[in-house]
Amino acid sequence: MLTPRPATVHDINTLARIHVQSWRETYDGLLSAKEIGAKTVAGRTALWQKAFEWGGSRVWIIGDFGFAQFGPQREETWRVKGYQEELYVIYLLRSGYGYGHQPLSAAHGPEGKPFTTCVLAGNARACAFNDKTGGKRLTTRSEQIGKSKIKEHVYGWTALNPP
Repeated sequence: MLTPRPATVHDINTLARIHVQSWRETYDGLLSAKEIGAKTVAGRTALWQKAFEWGGSRVWIIGDFGFAQFGPQREETWRVKGYQEELYVIYLLRSGYGYGHQPLSAAHGPEGKPFTTCVLAGNARACAFNDKTGGKRLTTRSEQIGKSKIKEHVYGWTALNPP
């Protein structure tokens, strides 16, 4: 059994690689090939370097195939409704399917504060995972990724369901 651990700056390259590969595996057919291809390991490496410099989030990695990142709620709308934290991202390669609850639970932490996350509409696997772990769909809204207009679901948790 693999156990998640806190990611460090030494994991930046692995996080970037997982991030890019999971976009390719997850969003094929949901986003344009151009949008998916715009996410490069070099670009994600720079993004993760900035995240670790900022230091305001918790990132937990599992094996070389998945991670979850939590931090303070960025949207006032949800903060005033009691969702203090946000699951910024959770990505698993196909080889890591079935392990998602572990980095999610570890990154969420022992305090278990209410949180939200956003999921691209049409990402049936992520929606099912959110439902299974106790997430409730709060709203669906229009957003943009690069030049692509998308719909995303906002989920909220008051507590995680056990695995």
